[in-house]
Amino acid sequence: MIALAHFKKCPSILSIPKDIDLNSSLNFCTDTRKYHHPSFFVAIPGIKVNPLDVLENLLSQKCPLIVFQDDLINQSKVNILQAKFPKTSFLPVSDSVTFLQELSHQHIINWKKLNSKNTVFAISGSNGKTTHKEMLSHILKTIKPNKIVATEKNNNNHLGVPLTLLQVNDQTEMVVLELGSNHPGEIKVLCDIASPNAGLTTNIGATHLEFFETEEKVFDEEGHLYHAVKEFSHGKGFYLINKDDNFLKIFSSFDGAVTFGTSVDAEAKVAFLENGAQIEYKHQSLVATNNQITGRHNKLNLVTCVFIASHFYPESREEILIAASNFRPTKNRSEWIEFDGRPVFLDAYNANPSSMKAALEGFKESVLSQGFTLDQACVVLGDMNELGNSSAQYHKDVGGFIKLLGFNQVYFIGRFSGDYLKGHPQATGRQSAAEFKQDFRNVVLKKYQIHFIKGSRSLQLESLFDIT
Repeated sequence: MIALAHFKKCPSILSIPKDIDLNSSLNFCTDTRKYHHPSFFVAIPGIKVNPLDVLENLLSQKCPLIVFQDDLINQSKVNILQAKFPKTSFLPVSDSVTFLQELSHQHIINWKKLNSKNTVFAISGSNGKTTHKEMLSHILKTIKPNKIVATEKNNNNHLGVPLTLLQVNDQTEMVVLELGSNHPGEIKVLCDIASPNAGLTTNIGATHLEFFETEEKVFDEEGHLYHAVKEFSHGKGFYLINKDDNFLKIFSSFDGAVTFGTSVDAEAKVAFLENGAQIEYKHQSLVATNNQITGRHNKLNLVTCVFIASHFYPESREEILIAASNFRPTKNRSEWIEFDGRPVFLDAYNANPSSMKAALEGFKESVLSQGFTLDQACVVLGDMNELGNSSAQYHKDVGGFIKLLGFNQVYFIGRFSGDYLKGHPQATGRQSAAEFKQDFRNVVLKKYQIHFIKGSRSLQLESLFDIT
């Protein structure tokens, strides 16, 4: 719940109507389809739709306050609405997005002042951000119901982060915040809003190279969280430094930081088990197991989240391990499904070279552990988007990687299928999931015993199964 007194510290506000009670608290909404009385509504202009044109439902529910971006057109619309709905207040701001960011920042600063233990734990990185967020929030919400706020779905941008922070209330103890970026400077903006005092940068890889050009620039962007945590916690905040990552390992430690990984010089040492991983730190060992996850990368994600949760709630260690074992991957993200009696590994949400290779290695491990041969396994790969000028080479490299792993029953889907085929000429290429669907359902699915499906979101590979 947001104290409206925060309004006074938002420079974007042009004037505050006299009839607004600054001592009250209310939730905020930016989507007319999700409005529930008595939330406040923030009208954010869209490319095609002006929300002020579709407010009848909100206003008929007696919405107490509409925040709108002030200009001549909007002011004219507001005058008409004000006359028709006199009990609703209208708050003019210079920019609706800036208003949300200012308000959420002020709110989180005041929340952190309530208790020195209140924590904004932020997660950045090229791969595994959402998985870490889902795993960690699942564990924390299991042991601390109603005390944890976390990013919903992948609402990790300039709007999603403020809206997540605005969910924090006096009972909240920790915010698990995913930070997303596909343009330089975005992580800094999100950190300036959220003021994280703890965090993790998962890894650095070839992501969004269309905008970043090189992995070094990706590191500069994603690695900014390290500097932010150090700044906002005065060097005391809990931050994990991945010593196995060629970029992140160069970060120097500070009072609150802990290095981790399989590296010999890591403070928290990771070792992998058949169905999980363990981490040893200061003569104590944590073992995290889960039969629903695949690959070393996800085992590492899980044990890392167990370590994080145990740091903040050491008294709940047993509950943390039980919660970790009960975690299930979210829909279309590294999940095992059964379709027509066949086990299928489905990740139709995101793909880049490093995540693709990690997932394929994990799939090979699962194929063999389940008693299948590689010739009984089918691999379907979609395009990896936003790789810039190096797209062709990256797709060729992944094609060659699949061949090196020993997979021969392979289908490449999308506009880069020809580049994949340069790395694995024995595979088959198709232009789209729609073109491949009938053949997949009628022939391929029945011919092979176990399947791997992964590609960027735009390929909609889940449509092969009619999953939405």
